[in-house]
Amino acid sequence: MKKKMIIDRIPRSFCEGPFWGNGKMGAVMYVRDGKLCISVNHVGLWELRETLPDEPKADFAAILQHKWEYLKGDPCFVEDTNIFDRGIGRTRLPALAVSLELPGRITSFYAQTDLETAVTSLRLIFDGDRFAEGRIWLDSNVNILYLELNGEAAKELSVKALGWDLESPRLRTLKNWGYEPCEQSEDGDFFVVRQRFGGDRRAILCGGCSRSEEGICLAVGIGVTGMPELFRENGAEASLEAAGLERAEKELAADYLERTETFLCAHVEDWKRYRSGFGIGVPNERLQEAFDQEMYKLYCNEREDSMPITLQGIWNPDNRMPAWFGDLHNDLNVQSCYWPAYKTGNVKLVRPYVDWYFAAIPRLEERAKKLFGLEDAVHLPTMMAPDGTGAASEWCYWNTILGPELFAAVDFTWFYEYSRETDTLREKIYPFIEKVIHLYQGIAFEKADGYLHIPFTQSPEVDRDGHMLMEDDATFTLSSLHYLCRKMASYAQTLGKEGEEWLAWERRLAPVVPNEKGLPLFPGIDVFGSHRHFCQLYPIYPLCEEAHNELAERSLDTAVNQGFLEYAAFSFPYMGIMAARCGRGNMCRTMLEIYCMVFRSRNSFTVNGDPYQNGVLRISDTNAGESADSFTLESGFFIPTALCEMFVHRSENDLWLMMGIPDEWKACSCFGLTVEGGHRISLEREAYHMKKAVICAACDEELLVRWKGEAVLAGLRRDGVRMEIPAGTDGCLIACQKGESWTLEFEASPACL
Repeated sequence: MKKKMIIDRIPRSFCEGPFWGNGKMGAVMYVRDGKLCISVNHVGLWELRETLPDEPKADFAAILQHKWEYLKGDPCFVEDTNIFDRGIGRTRLPALAVSLELPGRITSFYAQTDLETAVTSLRLIFDGDRFAEGRIWLDSNVNILYLELNGEAAKELSVKALGWDLESPRLRTLKNWGYEPCEQSEDGDFFVVRQRFGGDRRAILCGGCSRSEEGICLAVGIGVTGMPELFRENGAEASLEAAGLERAEKELAADYLERTETFLCAHVEDWKRYRSGFGIGVPNERLQEAFDQEMYKLYCNEREDSMPITLQGIWNPDNRMPAWFGDLHNDLNVQSCYWPAYKTGNVKLVRPYVDWYFAAIPRLEERAKKLFGLEDAVHLPTMMAPDGTGAASEWCYWNTILGPELFAAVDFTWFYEYSRETDTLREKIYPFIEKVIHLYQGIAFEKADGYLHIPFTQSPEVDRDGHMLMEDDATFTLSSLHYLCRKMASYAQTLGKEGEEWLAWERRLAPVVPNEKGLPLFPGIDVFGSHRHFCQLYPIYPLCEEAHNELAERSLDTAVNQGFLEYAAFSFPYMGIMAARCGRGNMCRTMLEIYCMVFRSRNSFTVNGDPYQNGVLRISDTNAGESADSFTLESGFFIPTALCEMFVHRSENDLWLMMGIPDEWKACSCFGLTVEGGHRISLEREAYHMKKAVICAACDEELLVRWKGEAVLAGLRRDGVRMEIPAGTDGCLIACQKGESWTLEFEASPACL
């Protein structure tokens, strides 16, 4: 069945319109002030200038001596934390725009995007039943947005390119920084907008149009001068001078208008190649649609040669500053954006994350030196610009806490676990994680119990007494460090290094001690209320060390028993992942459906809190009070991740098949899903039990394959050759070799007949 995204109401806000992207450029269409507006964004639109002194108010030692003053925001110990009300520092910048003057009022709007080809069919009806119809796409391979409209009304359209409206109250930050109005010029059918920003940098929006008896064709591109060398655009460094970039953009737009179908063919093939490698089929229309839409968003945002994905990705509005600075938010917000890429065999799309964060090490080391007094260590700000500097205020509260570097380090292990790229492990992953652990080795202190402990840690985002709860030895912190040390010992062996030092330090590190309620927030502090991040469950996911055991079950129950009141958008699908790894398919389905019903705008962007008043959360200023165009992306990416986990997941060497499938799903299937080791999995379920599993091995190792009791293994093949079914094992132990294909065939258990 063809995968479509249909928008059949007039999109009167940014979060209601159709959208497109290619990892470097993004566009959203909506109706603003009676005009058809297309925001045109580029990942290089960043304000990266320093606006405050580059020194922390206090180093970590002083903060430990004055914890309460620090938590209260005492300016002697931390930069002003009221940063969200003041545009004072580094941030993503708004998009530019193209406006189409309309021949009257739009009375009907219909956009149908083919999610497999990323081409949208568009039909507009105006006063007097005049119409315009055609197609629009953003090319997958070059930075061009192409729009073709035919019909009587299309002939009356006029095109105008726009820079930033510096008189708008929502863009007052740019005016306060002394930004100048854009420069505009026209040359026949071509137009150029030059928008200065960040000192001497410029965004160049360039386009051309052609008219005929049928209507109008429009090709628009955008580029940015002064980009870092790491970023490459169309095979060349995008650090061209403005004149050269403008000339190149104009030539590309003209070429696109001349050879549209040639470009379109390459665009469609690229998207089909991406979509052909994976897929799921579930008997739940809402979840199936969400999977297809989110995987469309993934390829719109993530490419091997682009930048890491930010909160709003490539879709910043043109008429407001990006929400929450549009930054790289170094917690689950960044991390979860890549989970579905791993799970669907698209690990190469994660490469910019590793490349850019590794390239930022000099700045991250400087941060560790200034804040902690440590050499050869790195500290990440929670809110980060691509160069490793802190977004907003460099040394505000959010950018001086511990933890963000652990999220990133765990991500780095995932890249190796799924890609098995030894060169990347040696050159980037191992050195980065080494410096992360050095930070914690430098601040760890010994207590009377003889263990090393980590001071003043967090379990995002648990509040108490009006501020985030900060104590020693958060489960999140300790479990991440134990995990990273064990991984580093293994990686050292792979690279021919000495790895015992990592295990020796891990043995000295305080252990995570579960209790009758499961995994605590901190030692002696159990989950005491509803909250958002569930980082005390980190050992279950994404560390993936606990699954289908009593500890995971207990920990999940404790979190569930607190209720939903303080949840955020991603809390529901994140809880769904935990449920899948405990074999609770019904719960997983319910969590995902709540997210889809409550936390998505009309075009499927994620809204925070409960702005549509669905009655799921406690009403507060930070949810129902947020504007309708304030959105993020990470929560949506939880959906395909959770659905993949429902089908297959791995814990240590145990491979669990269809353990998170709801009871009511009679039939479902998947192909090309991936687990650690890079193994590709395809599964089929019929008549309420698993019928077939195919495991394509990507490396040499033993796997213990497990499944639910309603299925009985009836046949086993390796590369088509029938094998003897093992007896007396709790599952099926297979010795994989790279390149082999194992097929498991099942029949219904007699107890289920």
